[in-house]
Amino acid sequence: MIVSDFTVPELNLFRDKCNFVGNERQVFELRSQGVPLEEIAELLNMSVAGIKKISTKINKKINKVK
Repeated sequence: MIVSDFTVPELNLFRDKCNFVGNERQVFELRSQGVPLEEIAELLNMSVAGIKKISTKINKKINKVK
């Protein structure tokens, strides 16, 4: 799922309804700006595998809201 492809109203809906916790909110915001997962991992000082896990949780929450 490419989060940066969503419209601003959709992004706002997800921010409001998905209950992002911890690093999920940071990762969501960076993904909405089109930042690659590898760069997010560097910015948050985490492994790419860890960011992919968070990204998967975000995708599941978005799919529930959609």
